[in-house]
Amino acid sequence: MAALTALNKKIIFLSLAALLALAAFAVVVRAQEPATETTTGKTGLQVSAPLYNFGIDPGGVAQEIVKIRNVSDSTKTFYPEVLDFKPAGEGGAPSFLKSEESASYTYSLASWITISKDPITLKANESAALNFTINVPKDAEPGGRYAGILFGTTAPEISGTSQVAISNKVGSLVLVRVAGAAKEVATLKEFSIAKNFFEKPPVDFVVRVQNSGNVHVIPKGNIEIKNVFGRSVAALPVNAKNGNVLPDSVRRFDKESDDLTWDPKGFTVGRYKATLLLTYGSPAKTLTDTVTFWIVPWKQLLVIGLAAIIIILLLILGVKRYNRYVVARALKNQNQPQ
Repeated sequence: MAALTALNKKIIFLSLAALLALAAFAVVVRAQEPATETTTGKTGLQVSAPLYNFGIDPGGVAQEIVKIRNVSDSTKTFYPEVLDFKPAGEGGAPSFLKSEESASYTYSLASWITISKDPITLKANESAALNFTINVPKDAEPGGRYAGILFGTTAPEISGTSQVAISNKVGSLVLVRVAGAAKEVATLKEFSIAKNFFEKPPVDFVVRVQNSGNVHVIPKGNIEIKNVFGRSVAALPVNAKNGNVLPDSVRRFDKESDDLTWDPKGFTVGRYKATLLLTYGSPAKTLTDTVTFWIVPWKQLLVIGLAAIIIILLLILGVKRYNRYVVARALKNQNQPQ
């Protein structure tokens, strides 16, 4: 019986080793998935800063310099202009305004900015610097104001109410916060994933923040992911690029804009909880929400389960055959004459 017990233990040990080998194979296959990279192009004009952010008192003045450089291989003439803008969609891109539409825009800034509108001719790799001044009226309401200083290769239109085409324009955005009791009100419009059950990673998150106030805000934070045991397994930064959410708009943060994708390497299974925590404004205010989801690699588990069943059946069959052999041998020894 001691030999029987030792053999049974050995068979069980080998079975467990086989199951661990199958799991390790699944981990290796998952870790070898290739990564992807992206590239960006170049423009014929380089601007010193894509964004200027000012805080100015009513009646106050601010001055700054915008530098431009012709990075093309030929001489070009650029035409400066200042246009108000508002958000276009939820990606943070600006939609520039002109004429009557700009005049009725609550957050108009263009009329407060003074800059030379003379054409600028630059040879290849030649640079220029332009001074601009922001004059805030004494009776200006607290809150945000928004405009862009643009440079195009064609003279700006004199009139018109349509949205400006900016395919051939490059410039800087100017954000001004007029000091005072501005209204900072942001709400979490959405924190979601595509589904609650995944066969395997990645898991893509979507965060949408709505600004119902009258001044731009920068919601920042992270998404913390915990497993079923409450242990933190990942933290994804949200709005690491300090994107502004302008008044009366919604800003979307997702895998394209902020790489909000959880793609763990190795064998991943179980229930997970993702908690979003954002802060914005002064004093700091918080936005929070949670989502739960499951990752069940059922195909891999099916293979491992079938393998386990086969091994267990073989184990049972082997034990039975060995037991019969031991019993038969014992009976044979008993029947032999002494």
